[in-house]
Amino acid sequence: MRALLFIFVLISFVPSAFAAEEYICPMHPHIVGKEGDNCPICGMSLVPKIAEPTTSSEKSELQGNELQIDPSYVQVLGIKTAEVEKHEFGKNIRAFGRISANTRLETAIDVRTDGWIVDLPVSAIGDTVKKGDLLFTYYSPDLMTAQSDFLIGARLGSRIGGAEQRLRLYGMDDMAISELKKNGKFLDHTPFYAPADGTVTMLEVRKGSHVNAGGSVLKLQDFSKVWVNVDVPIRDVGFLEVGTQATVTLPETGEHFESTVELIHPVNSAETRTVTVRLALENTDGKLKPETYVDAFFKSNVSNRLSVPEEAILYGGNGAYVFENIRDGEFRPVMVKTGITANGLTEITSGLKQGQRIVTSGQFMLDAESNLRGGMSNMDHMHHDAETSHE
Repeated sequence: MRALLFIFVLISFVPSAFAAEEYICPMHPHIVGKEGDNCPICGMSLVPKIAEPTTSSEKSELQGNELQIDPSYVQVLGIKTAEVEKHEFGKNIRAFGRISANTRLETAIDVRTDGWIVDLPVSAIGDTVKKGDLLFTYYSPDLMTAQSDFLIGARLGSRIGGAEQRLRLYGMDDMAISELKKNGKFLDHTPFYAPADGTVTMLEVRKGSHVNAGGSVLKLQDFSKVWVNVDVPIRDVGFLEVGTQATVTLPETGEHFESTVELIHPVNSAETRTVTVRLALENTDGKLKPETYVDAFFKSNVSNRLSVPEEAILYGGNGAYVFENIRDGEFRPVMVKTGITANGLTEITSGLKQGQRIVTSGQFMLDAESNLRGGMSNMDHMHHDAETSHE
């Protein structure tokens, strides 16, 4: 309370002059004495009385949202300033990640008509197949009817485009339809072939199982390419972009794999305060197993950015702002837009220019006095002026 009252007396919106022969109590201004005297009421040391300006020209020198402190008090109040400069932003980022399957290479095998699984050559999770390998054979009354219509049309010389399309809609692929055309007779058990290379990661049926229309039979996953999902702290994500180089290390073996950032997820995790960054890796030899934890090392780009010490930034209802040191003892609030914060510095994207001086210590005192005096009422105006000057 005593310190705040002391500031209240020291700070003024207009130029000040000392009346050295007259000293007053900051808390009880009616107490007048000499240098070195103490207030008989509260015991505080008397301070020089600050005279009010007498001319209108003095009053018009400062704008309504500016503060003026006699330069001799700046050091007493602990006010320190620094120049707005460009600093290198960028660093090497380490984070933990986990290998996962590339969902773009996953294939679901479903059936589109009611029926029964007759033969099931691929009968266990982990079985690997090549494109064109037989997965299972299927008996379906609906498929039999569609085959009959197709064969009758072919024998009569009718157009069979519609009948062939119906077979495709029921799930027959090109290989099965070619076989039907070649044999010229019913396929009692319709074959289903692998549409791509892969490993069986899900198997919902057994030999003889009944499957309803739309039922899932199995899923194939190609592991020749995998993803690595890395949890990067929010504070570091700003240094990364799509294409940033990264190195993935398997802790158990020490093997290294080079990659680049493929995707930065647009949503962060509220629980871990991280953002998932996705990398893609070639895995033709199958060494990289999904659900394996890995270390990731990012080589972020280093660039010069206009910045100020992090502690210089204040935040209010209108956003971020700093106090600019206009001249000796004169200060004003300036609205700014901020970017990345790292190593104790905060990037300034607009509001300031290189070479300006801002307050880095004691700004809270200035802010308190500015609010007391109503100096923040013109912050919106200052915001527009600052942006204009920045441009």
